[in-house]
Amino acid sequence: MLTHLVIENLALVDRIDLELGPSLNVLTGETGAGKSVLVNALSLLLGARAGADVIRAGANEGAVEALFEAAPGGELAARLEAKGIDIGDGALVVRRTVSRSGKGRVLLNGQLATVSMLAEVLHGLLDVTSQHESVSLLDDKKHLDIVDAYGELGGLAQQVASTYAQLSGYEAALSALDTDEAEKARREDYLRFALEEIAQVAPEPGELEALETEKKRLKSAGELKGGVDRAEGTLYSDEGAVVELVGRVERELARLATLDERLKPMVGQAGSALAELEDLARNLSRYQGQLSADPGRLAEVEDRVELLRKLIRKHGGTIDSTLAAKEQLAAELDELDHEEARRADLLSALEAERERLQALATKLTAARQQVVRRLELAIREELKALSMDKTRLEVGLVPLAAPGPRGAESAELLISPNPGEPLRPLKKIASGGELSRILLAVKHVLAHRGTVGSYVFDEIDTGIGGAVADTLGKKLREVARSTQVICVTHLPQVAAYGEAHFKVEKREEAGRTVTRVVPLAEEERIEELARMLGGTTITERTRSLAEETLRLAQGEVPSSPPPAKAKAKKSKEPRPRA
Repeated sequence: MLTHLVIENLALVDRIDLELGPSLNVLTGETGAGKSVLVNALSLLLGARAGADVIRAGANEGAVEALFEAAPGGELAARLEAKGIDIGDGALVVRRTVSRSGKGRVLLNGQLATVSMLAEVLHGLLDVTSQHESVSLLDDKKHLDIVDAYGELGGLAQQVASTYAQLSGYEAALSALDTDEAEKARREDYLRFALEEIAQVAPEPGELEALETEKKRLKSAGELKGGVDRAEGTLYSDEGAVVELVGRVERELARLATLDERLKPMVGQAGSALAELEDLARNLSRYQGQLSADPGRLAEVEDRVELLRKLIRKHGGTIDSTLAAKEQLAAELDELDHEEARRADLLSALEAERERLQALATKLTAARQQVVRRLELAIREELKALSMDKTRLEVGLVPLAAPGPRGAESAELLISPNPGEPLRPLKKIASGGELSRILLAVKHVLAHRGTVGSYVFDEIDTGIGGAVADTLGKKLREVARSTQVICVTHLPQVAAYGEAHFKVEKREEAGRTVTRVVPLAEEERIEELARMLGGTTITERTRSLAEETLRLAQGEVPSSPPPAKAKAKKSKEPRPRA
């Protein structure tokens, strides 16, 4: 449910802060006051495109912010958690800004998001419908949604969609197998050549690095040998070498230790140092013996390095990527070699999935056929209450040539507004007033199915009045018992049924025109209803009629009729406009 809405710097609005009730919220006001700004703001929350022209003159940025209640464990919470957005204390705060630079922002509970993410998360929370945008009712594709929602067939419909997607995957795999035979032959030749080339070189993991190290050592053999010779001589072989000098130190300390025992540990240290130096000298001698300038081995190593580099350049630049490519090439070649077996497996899976789709689609068709009869009766009952009792309405199920992602049929609402006329598609013959009433009838029968979080109606009462308007108000209140409703209306009969009533008005403040939305107390509601009933001239009689309209709508029947109303038939005053 939408509990709070803030609009900043859009159209004539500098700031509107609106707290909405859980049932029927009505908004009224003079033509041109800016009632549509609310609907436009909610459309922005649903992901509608926004240009710089929607931003208030003089502002660089406009914004819409909304607070939704989100029950933990519910569908909205699951969507948010899937996108890594914390639902916290069971609330979702959405903020969308639009900028003159074109760089708007979307925040979901304080986390940055995209407009597409916004539309996905809020899908199903708001159903915005206006007199001029009854797209959902005029779009044949949506009619099947109405049937499935009324019959609670969403689970079965999803199974059909999933099975069709699996079937399409098998068909795509088969189509890939049926590519040009000459192209497949060329591909097979290439795979065999590439695998043979890798097999001939036979690279080993880490081989290139080891060869590079060996190559560097072989090219520097002379420099290494000379340096090691000098080090070994200084340490051991030359006259006055380090080992000889340390030996002298050890012997001298041993002699002195006979005079002072405190020198004995130092004699041991000298002995250890001498042993380490002698060991180092021996290692240098062994290393020197292994060193040799081997031009033949150097050439062999350089040739191998070049061969490896030439190969790996074709397969990712490393030996590891080349070995991975080898596995992929071998797998693709194996698939080509076993294509017929693969084709047979795919055909078998395709046939099984096709049978499954047919069975599920048949089951869904049978369920829909039962649902449409109940749906037709339910909508007809609603239309009778809306003074369309002569209207015939049917839900036509049109079989498809083959089952698709939505089943084996399409659906279309058909009506005959007048007796004796044939049934025709709704979109071709319904007037604006008829569309409004049919739309409300559909919304009413779906209200208890829990398909939408909040309904938003923007002046769908255009083209109706009198008793029909009163019935429309009752229907909206009934819908609002299970689903929050926000209704922009110009009819006092409808406005009187609201649990919360807001007046949209245009004012001049500090030399600028602004739109304000004001919650109305009871006396203020009566005054607003009187304005809607009486126009520019509001009399006591009009106020009395407005009060009676409000009392009746709220279920409070006056104990005695107001005097002004009792004399209304004899009065020569002009009758108030209804």
